[in-house]
Amino acid sequence: MMSIPTGGARARPATPPRSPRAGMTPAQADFMSQLALQLGMGPDDGPSLVAPRLFTGPAGLACRVHLQEGEPAVRPEALLPMAAQELAGNEVQRLLSVQSLVLSELGWYLTTSPEGLLQLNSLSWFNDPVDAATALDLANGVGLAVIHALMLDDPRLGQSRGLSN
Repeated sequence: MMSIPTGGARARPATPPRSPRAGMTPAQADFMSQLALQLGMGPDDGPSLVAPRLFTGPAGLACRVHLQEGEPAVRPEALLPMAAQELAGNEVQRLLSVQSLVLSELGWYLTTSPEGLLQLNSLSWFNDPVDAATALDLANGVGLAVIHALMLDDPRLGQSRGLSN
């Protein structure tokens, strides 16, 4: 048998969890559904791709997309499994060289994420789901190249980590 609250107190109905679609325009929700399909997910997964949520990109890097306010467009990011604090000495010069190349050649900015990891940010907003998915794929590939450039010898980027002859 159910008890009834006494003393004027009223039971509050449980608040349903906020839907990821809440606050999205119909065009944004449709865009995110199409983006999810392009990434090999179900269309219902689209709203869950929006930052601050992370998802795994094509090369295994953590990714997220920022949804442009009021518009069906996203700006992708890829997090690299490396913190800037892990770099010292000549590695910092290498990091700056890599950042310069990524920025000038690809229009991506290498920065730190709120989680403290290195992160690639697109400087462009993508308003086509196919282009956004392609940008996420590019971010994953470039992200892996950045990791290799920072961890391996690459004479194009300055001093190598190897022993000198």
